[in-house]
Amino acid sequence: MSQQRARPQSPGAGSSDRPARARLSASFWRRRLFTLVSASMLALTLAACGGGAPSGSGVKTGGTLNVGLDSDVVKLDPLQSTALVDRQVMLNIYDTLVRVDAQNNIQPDLATKWTYESPTQLTFTLRSDVKFQDGTPFNADAVVTNINRILNDHASPRYSEISPVTSVQAIDSTHVQFNLSKPFAPLLAALTDRAGMMLSPTAIASGEDLVNAPKNAGSGPFEFVDWVKGDHLTLQRNPNYWGKSASGASLPYLDKIVYHPITNESVMYTNLQTGTIQVAGSLGATDVAAAQANPSLTYKQIPGLSFYGFELNTQAAPFNNVHARRAVEWGVNRQEILTSVLHNVGVVAQGPISPSSWAYSASIAPYSYDPAKAKAELQAAGLTSLTFTMIIPSGSPATAQLAQFLQSELQGAGITMNIKQETFASLLSDSAAHNYQAALLGWSGRPDPDGNMYSWFHTGGGFNDMQYSDPQVDTLLDAARATSVQAQRASDYQQAETLMLQDAPYVFLYHGVSIQATTKNVQGYTILPTGIMEFANVSLG
Repeated sequence: MSQQRARPQSPGAGSSDRPARARLSASFWRRRLFTLVSASMLALTLAACGGGAPSGSGVKTGGTLNVGLDSDVVKLDPLQSTALVDRQVMLNIYDTLVRVDAQNNIQPDLATKWTYESPTQLTFTLRSDVKFQDGTPFNADAVVTNINRILNDHASPRYSEISPVTSVQAIDSTHVQFNLSKPFAPLLAALTDRAGMMLSPTAIASGEDLVNAPKNAGSGPFEFVDWVKGDHLTLQRNPNYWGKSASGASLPYLDKIVYHPITNESVMYTNLQTGTIQVAGSLGATDVAAAQANPSLTYKQIPGLSFYGFELNTQAAPFNNVHARRAVEWGVNRQEILTSVLHNVGVVAQGPISPSSWAYSASIAPYSYDPAKAKAELQAAGLTSLTFTMIIPSGSPATAQLAQFLQSELQGAGITMNIKQETFASLLSDSAAHNYQAALLGWSGRPDPDGNMYSWFHTGGGFNDMQYSDPQVDTLLDAARATSVQAQRASDYQQAETLMLQDAPYVFLYHGVSIQATTKNVQGYTILPTGIMEFANVSLG
């Protein structure tokens, strides 16, 4: 949500940095109507079907993959990015020090191994065969440049993700040491994402527009080509990519990836059905059954790490009163939303930790729908009624429907919710500037629960647009970072979650799923719990 956020997710996808809506996937908020004349559709389809001879692994190489995203990209510089849709592109351009697999396990990437010399000193051994797309070498100095870029910018959402890191130093070209102010259990998980993305120091120093056109800045399987905002973003194969398949074949297999922003769920599915796109980043809940039954498509889903709901600005009226916030909590019918809007794709959320996380506890009960309790909380706040405005991403019928359900449910508790639609980029900007009362924003989820809680609910956290602050919650989240004992960490997170729910800075609605929604000729696609679409191993059969 605001910073690594996602739009409300349609049931079929997973969210991410803050995701967004009532959609199927990770990013559900911003969508743009994507219409193509038949000639364009034919051209795209033919391009996608093109390809060269099989590689040494027997996998067909070449071709252009057309991918639908539920929003236009916002920023391609990991230092500044806060949207899930950005990560969908960046994690195909930039490599990370370590990566997360389909089982949420930390795996080598640019770092081949790591060793804790002490609880506050971590040494990485780096690959020696990697060059950035501009031809400069990846080495320990490059890691130092990238991590210092974060540590020197406290305004970056990345800073709170790795704030216990006090310094980083190159030991030699293939070894780099992270020094910590205290033990920091989530560090490796944080380095699987934007905090661990490595950019060419030359590109950083050149003043290149990394936000909009990071040409040759990464070392990943694909290179940035162009971005026509509101229309498409193109990546091409990195011919010098270091990665190999399990059989030793050169990666990636595809020649190009073209991303298309498609904010309307029905249009997304239509384009997938016709082959205009071969991958849908999200699907509307009403299209899941059709996708499952369509013999020309592959639809799969797994539980995600995401949460979806809406933020309440705790430092602005009316939500600077905890009773007003609790009134809204009791006035929302989560089960009705899951059943009627999401068609039971996903599960009701009790808090930021999803059932797929090791820190989840079923004993923490969510708020139920109880208008009488909502009215009692209004009375405790000294109010007989309550009016506020919710900002939501524009362009998505499913998001609008979700907001309308909330509006109707709250009305029964004497609460009037006005709806204001904004572009997803404007919504992120307004929420980050605290220029809102309520904002419909979700989160795509992280493999370590710290990534779902610290930046959001710790005082001064990078995504804490709610301006929420509770000393006890801070103490528990700090403690969970400082121990590697998983049982103790789980207990700390659950206690923090319980306190935070009482304070009600965020109204949790549901946890989404991660999906694969592709045409049948898309091969080698792996669903990740994070909802990220990685294409290094994907081919068009």
